[in-house]
Amino acid sequence: MEIKSNGTRIHVTQQGNGEFALVFLHYYGGSSRTWDGVASELSDRYRIVATDHRGWGDSEAPAECYRIADLAADAEGVIEALGLRRYVLVGHSMGGKVAQLIASRRPNGLEGLVLVAPSPPSPMLFSDEQRATLSAAYQSRESVEFVIDQVLTAKSLDAARREQVIEDSLRGAPQAKAGWANVAMREDITAATASINVPTIIISGELDQVDRVATLQAELLPRIPHAAMHVLPGTGHLSPLEAPAEVAQLIARFVEAIEGQSVVCSTPEQVPVAFDAALNAGDLDVLLGMFSNQATMRMTNGQEVQESPAELRIGLGQLLAPRPRIRNEVRRVLTSGDIALVLLDWTLHVTLPDGQEHEERGTATQVMEKGRDGGWRLRISNPLGLN
Repeated sequence: MEIKSNGTRIHVTQQGNGEFALVFLHYYGGSSRTWDGVASELSDRYRIVATDHRGWGDSEAPAECYRIADLAADAEGVIEALGLRRYVLVGHSMGGKVAQLIASRRPNGLEGLVLVAPSPPSPMLFSDEQRATLSAAYQSRESVEFVIDQVLTAKSLDAARREQVIEDSLRGAPQAKAGWANVAMREDITAATASINVPTIIISGELDQVDRVATLQAELLPRIPHAAMHVLPGTGHLSPLEAPAEVAQLIARFVEAIEGQSVVCSTPEQVPVAFDAALNAGDLDVLLGMFSNQATMRMTNGQEVQESPAELRIGLGQLLAPRPRIRNEVRRVLTSGDIALVLLDWTLHVTLPDGQEHEERGTATQVMEKGRDGGWRLRISNPLGLN
């Protein structure tokens, strides 16, 4: 279907049904069908809405106006025209930067934000030569194939998906290609991104060469400290095409938590309960969601302090390896504004390699903070108490 939005004819595809909608925004070079593999996993539960950005796919290609604000206004008009009352925005790469701007405006009905290999809110600083190379990357079949193999993917795409990427890339209007390379990717929306207040997850490919994990940790996570990052092993920039089932699974879990109103802990006392449940279930992704992405955690051996999402993932993964069972009992909570100091007693059971049961006990001090999404998360976790 076509919707006139922001003075431009925008092509929109829909499938599924239900009160809750997922609105998908594609990457530079893609189209609404970039999301087909992901959408097919989710359309039995949710209403799926995917747009072609202006100048891409079947949407109109005006001669100008390809700033992030223009693309955001297009998507906002589609959402309004469809009368969506409850929805989650899902943006990939360029679409991720657009989604950040929309979410920063805190529109009615927006209940969550999923950023898939998103372009950071800060300007991408390329030389004139690099910018010219980017603008020309999608000019011929040979150049697109080179970019697919050398830049965009870490996993081989099947023949149909590969051909789709080539077709979508070549089909983009010249002004749309130039608009991203010369204008939109250079825009600074960091001040706006700091206003995002809905639950947020970031899905990044471990081997992404475009919007690298390290770049997102430096440029995006500090501006949305309540966001949880999920890293897909062995995956490149085109995760919706390289690993659609995995991306869909993360989105589904996130949306289910929003629907069940369990995506955030509304009080400091709820955090230890959620932590116990996640650790005892061996669920690393949920466990990581208990932490601010700027958190510090001392491990139980007292020797390691994890300070980045990547290091925290490694440390918690090692903690989960022997399948421990934990129980936390809150002793005291002191709250001041958006900060809470929590004193608790913990008991950890582990089965040793020889089959013997081992138990450890201790008293921990934790500092928790309340995020802009209203959720409480761990900022400092010290299982050794005041030591």
